[in-house]
Amino acid sequence: MKKNIFSSIAVAGLALMTLGACSDSEYTEKYQKPSTTKTATVPDVFTSVLYKGNTWMNPMYYRYYCQMTTSATYSGIFGNSNSKGRFMGAGEPRYNDRWKNFYDMLTQYRLLQKTYNGLDDSQKPNNEVFLVLSRVLVDAQLHEMLSLFGSVPFNGAGTLWENSDYAGAKEKAVYENDTDLYKQILQELQDAADYFANGGPNSVAQASLKNKDYTRAAGDISLWQKYINSLRLRIGLHLATNGTLVAEGKATIANVLNNPSKYPVIESNDENMGVDASTANDDFNFGKSLSQALHGGYTPSQAYLDALNVPANGIPTADTDPRLTVLLDPNPDGEYISYDVTKSNQEISNIASEKQKEYAQRTPSIVGAGYYCTLDSTAYAGIAEYNGNNNTFGLWISAAEVSLSKSEAYLMGYGVSKDDAKAKENFVNGVKQSTDYFWNVKTTSSFYDAKNPNDSYYSKRECVKPSDEAILAYAEKIWKPEQSVVATQLWLNFSWTNTLEAWNVTRRTGFPKVTFSADGITTNYPTPANRLPYPSDEQNYNQQHYQEAVAKYYGNGDTYGYYTKLFWATTGEYYKLSGVKQ
Repeated sequence: MKKNIFSSIAVAGLALMTLGACSDSEYTEKYQKPSTTKTATVPDVFTSVLYKGNTWMNPMYYRYYCQMTTSATYSGIFGNSNSKGRFMGAGEPRYNDRWKNFYDMLTQYRLLQKTYNGLDDSQKPNNEVFLVLSRVLVDAQLHEMLSLFGSVPFNGAGTLWENSDYAGAKEKAVYENDTDLYKQILQELQDAADYFANGGPNSVAQASLKNKDYTRAAGDISLWQKYINSLRLRIGLHLATNGTLVAEGKATIANVLNNPSKYPVIESNDENMGVDASTANDDFNFGKSLSQALHGGYTPSQAYLDALNVPANGIPTADTDPRLTVLLDPNPDGEYISYDVTKSNQEISNIASEKQKEYAQRTPSIVGAGYYCTLDSTAYAGIAEYNGNNNTFGLWISAAEVSLSKSEAYLMGYGVSKDDAKAKENFVNGVKQSTDYFWNVKTTSSFYDAKNPNDSYYSKRECVKPSDEAILAYAEKIWKPEQSVVATQLWLNFSWTNTLEAWNVTRRTGFPKVTFSADGITTNYPTPANRLPYPSDEQNYNQQHYQEAVAKYYGNGDTYGYYTKLFWATTGEYYKLSGVKQ
């Protein structure tokens, strides 16, 4: 699917600067010839926009390295031992990386805008689709930035490359209110949806798109259209629950769900949008990259096991979620055990050590096994570092997410009439689609042996997918017309594939309620965060606007912004605390 398009990716190096994130000397050193951007074509820069978004849109090491200690922990997807500083996250370098990556992507979009605007009017219809889709990609990532940091620079950002005016570019890097930016996102995605609904690109543009589009769509206009409207549904639901944009969020949901022929959404796993893996290029060797981050054996939270209906003893029953065996690896006794957050870090470690000694003394001995269950090695974590599933898919939005989002909308009356029957129908369908998806990830893995499926402890277990009837029966059984039920399934479906959106679910709805122990040693970050702090690069290179943003958008006394809630979040806490243990 990658075709021979990587020569055009070189254009991605034409504009690298993040506004307000580099000194004059750094700018001069990194970018000497802004005039070279004049040679870029619109289709080439579209590929560059895609490429600059690769690290944080697809399952790459740096994305997961940052998320493991932030959104994955705060959302309750990952379990965490009670070590000192556990709520501080991955640290400033990683926040800086995530920040700079977005503005690198935005810079490419600014280049595309300028190139497009410089075209003769007769050429614009052949290139407009690239402008539209590039902005959709940027808006998808802007939503993530707003979910992580709150208000950020945007409309004035990404122009440093154009005229080498560092001071002027920094002056425009003003932090804009996140509510205003969300309104802008909704309007721009509406415009994109209407562009395709009203005919979309001409034949010349479609042919060009097929040559430059390395996503699963591969130039398929209908799939891009479904992705755009599914993204609108995601963001509409994100805004419809709480805060000052409830009306706008509900209006977006209504616009999509009440006009299915005009605004189609992803409806089957065959339409799941994202990027296929390729072992020929490390930038798309997702399994290799992901194994760097996950191969060490990360444990899910107890909330995660509870959501999968795993009994307290860790041994599955007929009532346990049929996704369990393809999401997680058990210990050698077939038990799914999470960290006990009421115990100290040392106690948690001692329990694991004693069990490992016991495994080693068995006949035959079991070496390399852990006591706590871990992320499935065959599907996700890989067998070892740099040795992961070669077929790992870079999932952006799935059919399951769309169905479960519909379910919540109909259940709660977000933009549509409350309808428990439609809510249940979409809920059952969403759970079925999610189950099918995760089973497919497992059984199409490059490690999967249908006869002898391999686990993290190098023993074998039977791994047989339940029948469709059994999966549907499970979905029917767990259904209740309650937001907590639907939200938990949305959260579970995002799982390891998108921990940020899982965190968004918990912060937005308060479900599922995750239990933590407070860190009684690290006083600045004693409990899970509500957001991430602005990165240190902004403090150093965009100081004036940074200070203005902190004063305006952080709560009183909140130096780092960790504990200032974003406007769309629930007014209550999205987690609960057990006793303080170290």
